[in-house]
Amino acid sequence: MAQFYTEEEATTAIKKFISKKMLQFARRKAHEAFRVYPESRQIRYLIAHIAVELRDFNAATGLLEQLNAEDPGKFELLKLLTNSWNGAGYMDKAILYTNEVHEITGNEKETLLTIADIYERNNKIDLASETLEKLSKETLAQPKFINVQARILISNKQFEQAIELIENNVERIGVECNEQSLISVLFMQTKAYNKLGDYDMAWATAKKAHDLDTTPFDMDRYMGQFTEMQEFMVGGMLDALVKGPETDVEPLFIVGNPRSGTSLLEQIMSMHPDIENCGEMSVGMPMQLDVSTLADSFHNWPNNLVDLRENEAKVLSDMYFEAVEFSRNGEKIVSNKALNLPLQVGFFSKIMPSSRAIMLHRHPLDNAVSCYTTNLLAAGHPYTNRIENLGKVWVARRKIVEMWMEQLSIPVMELHYENLVANQRDETKRLISFLGLEWDEKCIEFHKSKRVAKTISYDQVNKKMYSTSSGRWKNYEKHLGPLMDIVGDYM
Repeated sequence: MAQFYTEEEATTAIKKFISKKMLQFARRKAHEAFRVYPESRQIRYLIAHIAVELRDFNAATGLLEQLNAEDPGKFELLKLLTNSWNGAGYMDKAILYTNEVHEITGNEKETLLTIADIYERNNKIDLASETLEKLSKETLAQPKFINVQARILISNKQFEQAIELIENNVERIGVECNEQSLISVLFMQTKAYNKLGDYDMAWATAKKAHDLDTTPFDMDRYMGQFTEMQEFMVGGMLDALVKGPETDVEPLFIVGNPRSGTSLLEQIMSMHPDIENCGEMSVGMPMQLDVSTLADSFHNWPNNLVDLRENEAKVLSDMYFEAVEFSRNGEKIVSNKALNLPLQVGFFSKIMPSSRAIMLHRHPLDNAVSCYTTNLLAAGHPYTNRIENLGKVWVARRKIVEMWMEQLSIPVMELHYENLVANQRDETKRLISFLGLEWDEKCIEFHKSKRVAKTISYDQVNKKMYSTSSGRWKNYEKHLGPLMDIVGDYM
């Protein structure tokens, strides 16, 4: 564990990682600092800020509401509450806090832009357009307006207009805004080109966005996590680890890559009255960090798992279930699609033996193309910057999933995105049966959910099932040679 001499040093270190978009490192530092300064409002705020960036809106909203109750009405806190509730899919809550921010600032233009953004993210496209129409002409050149307006145009299938809007303003956005704002609009332009069928321009625009990214990333260190876990789990090690308590509530771990269909799967399951989807939960990191302290172990992760005892496993189990209670309203099954699950699902399966896991697969080329042409950089996935890295990470994740398939003692189901899209009813029935639940016809009508998906894919999974994403890689085949060499054994 890192040691901080002062709270100020801790917050400075965390902010440095956040400023560089090194969100996974920032999250680790923040939770380490929280162990030293548990009463620090600033550190708790930074943990919530990172959770929003990493799309763990459950954790963020719970912590932010606690901070707001302790000292209400703080401007930055209310702004983050707006973003967090918006990301969690609670439009009314997001608008409520937007209006509270307006009471402090009196900034009518910013309020209308924020409300338009909220409407668009909740698929209320007409309301978003009506809200933007209330703005004065001088506001139309603001980067935030361009961002929201471009998304509305894309939602209305006005792809050429979206491209033109961005093209006419991209140079000014690059001058007036930070690097991430420019990257964001370029990925929107990428999406519009793809929808038009201009795949060369889509790829070129995505590459332009990636070339702007300067986030430091140690690929060797990242890949080393998979090797380390596989080496630790040899010789029946998983079976030898201590078990936590059986529970009435059953965690469900959705193990998949970004852009592999995890959001679609959660949205389908959320229609069932006995399932609550908790999105990308970040509780795994503090649980992992607490292992050495609880077990009084001198080993580093994951070797410190051998020192855990039954009572300490219960403490970790309680920590997990405390994190899900913010979302749960009596449901039996609570899902988690955190993107570090390929590394942590073995640990979780022992701490929470009443759990189940779904191993979700997608064609490696489709998966990589989707990742490369989507702004996953903003969500803390810097390895998506290079197509070769995407291939290496895909293979590493697939190999460790294959290991878990052989070793996990909890119920496990394999599901392929392509099969789910092509045979929605049969695959969904198979899924509900695996979970031990009664069939509910509403699962077929997931797009009618009043709860907007807590995901970067919100504009896709809140619509009817479509199959256009399957085989999409063929449109970009000429760019994928190095990737094909890496993932060839799985095609």
